[in-house]
Amino acid sequence: MTLSNTWRHTLLVLVLTSTALLPISSFAEPEKGQLLDRIVATVNDDIILKSELDRQVAETEKDLAARNVHIADLEQLKRKVLDKMIMDKLQMQRIKSRGIQVQDEEVLAQVEDIAKRNNLTVLELRDRLNLSEPDGFQHFRERIRQQMLFQKLRQVEVLDQTQVTEDEINNYLQRQSLIQNNFEYHIGHIMVNLPDSATPAQRDDAKKKAETILKKLEDGEDFSQVAVRYSEGTKALNGGDLGWLTTDQIPTFFTSIVESLKVGQLSGIIRSPIGYHIIKLLGKRDKGSKLVEQYHLYRFILLSDNAQKQAAPPKALVELANNIKSLEDFKKLNKQYSDIPASVNAHGNLGWQTIQQMPLQYAKAIAGVKPHHTAIPFATEQGWVILYLADKRQQDLNAANKRKQAMETLRLKKANEAYEIWLRRLKDDAIIDINLGKQNDLDNDKANIN
Repeated sequence: MTLSNTWRHTLLVLVLTSTALLPISSFAEPEKGQLLDRIVATVNDDIILKSELDRQVAETEKDLAARNVHIADLEQLKRKVLDKMIMDKLQMQRIKSRGIQVQDEEVLAQVEDIAKRNNLTVLELRDRLNLSEPDGFQHFRERIRQQMLFQKLRQVEVLDQTQVTEDEINNYLQRQSLIQNNFEYHIGHIMVNLPDSATPAQRDDAKKKAETILKKLEDGEDFSQVAVRYSEGTKALNGGDLGWLTTDQIPTFFTSIVESLKVGQLSGIIRSPIGYHIIKLLGKRDKGSKLVEQYHLYRFILLSDNAQKQAAPPKALVELANNIKSLEDFKKLNKQYSDIPASVNAHGNLGWQTIQQMPLQYAKAIAGVKPHHTAIPFATEQGWVILYLADKRQQDLNAANKRKQAMETLRLKKANEAYEIWLRRLKDDAIIDINLGKQNDLDNDKANIN
């Protein structure tokens, strides 16, 4: 039994198709007649072995096949995969130097979420992955861990360093009040890099390459396959798929172009400080209302050492809760149970909360409860809890939250534009030596150990 291509691809999309780097701790003595492994690249003090590259290429071929992307040039794919491995090495080196970590609990939470989205338990997910390949579940978890590490690195190196001024926030909020755009856009992206301080000749070469790529697309070649072969963007091996983005998340230099495209339509060549871009609108959808339902709750705790040992609340307690018809009635509980220390119910006004913000027990208790009524009492470690629902409302983000959201949106937008530049500088500052293709791959590794 093996994983279907569709199911496998679904899982890979959920972890952003990131492949784990396997550490090299030792080299076993090769047996007589065994091909000798060799170094295909050095990245500062790290190395990449041909066996590692071959594994990554094979994995990438499977992922592309799951998306029905045909590989026309295996050597070109190998070079792209090696370049990604180099960038992964550089980022992992940076992660180590910054002391960035991902805890096991964080990885487990991601695994549980992925399993849930695929209608599986974690154990079922583990069994399926282990049937697909030896130690498949372990490799899957490490891919998730690496992706989370990369996200934290991006947060520290790019997003946290991105500043937004008060004027930018004010201008953004003013624009939002004038613009009603309730859509998200699914974008395909192809990029041709432009070197820093590029010469006129380098700009001409890059533009000609972009024009050649655009001609292939206009002649009907598949966008994702062309992206895999020619794009130099970070999502090239994912077919150039940037996923679903709101207008606020799209890089500034092609926001207006995306909004003008019809689904399936290509842009022309778009120039930016880092290169030439071609985009395709893969989909468009309504992102829906931002209103949330909030509940204004009050809580009263009746201390009890054995509440959790009882199968149901006492009838007298249920009748007491049912007789509460107003907030004034609810507040009388403090006088009725004056022997309970005041500190226990000092913070009984829980304020406005969404279902997602409140504890699971509370959410279950108030399900179906109407305003100005109490929920059926339930047991906790402290004792019996009575919840009173004072009111509920449909609430949009308040002014403070809108301002906070505006700042976060602008920071993310700036960070998206700066991320490619940061990666390029990380690579420029590294000492990299690539041995791929030298001496015809050492005569195709035909040298055996005799």
